[in-house]
Amino acid sequence: MSHLPASRRLAGAALALCVVACAPALSQEDALNAPADALLAEIIARDGGPGVMAAVAVDGEIVWSGVAGVADLEAGVAMTPQTRLRIGSVSKTITAALVLRLAEQDLIDLDADIRTLVPELTEPTRGAVTPRLMAAHLSGIRQYDFSDYLDANNVYFYPTLTEALARTAGDPLVHQPGEAHLYTSIGFNVLGVAAERASELSFAEAVARDVTGPLGLADTLIDHPLNVIERRSRFYTRFPDGVTRNTIWRDSSDYYPSGGMLSTAEDLVRFTAATFDGDWLGPASRALLTAETTSNAGVPTGYSFGWQVERDDAGDIVSFAHGGETNGAYALVRYFPETRLAVAGVMNANFATGEPYFFEAVGEVLPALALCALGVAAEGC
Repeated sequence: MSHLPASRRLAGAALALCVVACAPALSQEDALNAPADALLAEIIARDGGPGVMAAVAVDGEIVWSGVAGVADLEAGVAMTPQTRLRIGSVSKTITAALVLRLAEQDLIDLDADIRTLVPELTEPTRGAVTPRLMAAHLSGIRQYDFSDYLDANNVYFYPTLTEALARTAGDPLVHQPGEAHLYTSIGFNVLGVAAERASELSFAEAVARDVTGPLGLADTLIDHPLNVIERRSRFYTRFPDGVTRNTIWRDSSDYYPSGGMLSTAEDLVRFTAATFDGDWLGPASRALLTAETTSNAGVPTGYSFGWQVERDDAGDIVSFAHGGETNGAYALVRYFPETRLAVAGVMNANFATGEPYFFEAVGEVLPALALCALGVAAEGC
């Protein structure tokens, strides 16, 4: 899920939210290190742990990275910057980038019916379901039914995404393509199948060849449920009684493209900075990433090609972001074009009920601390 509600969106005035004093006598690095490290400790204290990581980049360079807590409660393994955590729906931003890379190679037509690559989809009479619509959640493909435990929590291992697709390929569209915005993880799973067939590679191989390989993201990969993966964290859920327990099992083999990837805060902040500031995507692709889409009736969706578009009260774009929640994890990435600041955070636990401090801390407080420490936002520092 996107997990970045409007109440947490950073308005322009919030850039002065430097609640921890930035000491001018210290170096910029020291001025950020102390309050940012303290912020991670506060997340652990308020959310109950077990572990959290975050990173900040400016102009494509990491200026701070930190961790707190543990990756494995039972074995007492400490969290490190290279611990691989689940990133939930932040996986969608990686899938969107993969599709754009394939489009740049003329392997995917963003405006062609996805059924040319995925003919298993039904309802051909309701109009073309295109990758452009799918990446903006305008396809009409349904979302998981979170009131149905087995629909939302796959317990079967699927050797391929094509085999997993059989679960949902015959489901009717909720609405005409382009008619309305409906956030859909299943739609991104279909995009992943299309990417596999266009590239003639598995999803994991295509991501490695076209996204993580070129960007040097060594710790970003699929959360394969059977493989032994070095430095993969264990995952936890805080239950309504306040006790943190091992999370409920969910086999990720059906939803790698929409929510089933592993990464680190450092990899995610590098990916985010490169996506918006780098040259590994062409100008047409970057234009799609930064342009808010509309429905057929012209209603803004709040999404670009795979990213949430956030505006201030004046209607100006403040940031591009995506959040994630899955069994045993929260994640958030955010990019501020005006200051070329990128932040990312991941936690190896989620809440069964209630709201964590994690999203406010990573999405609002951390950017403000960074801007304050780096001398970008002087007011209130």
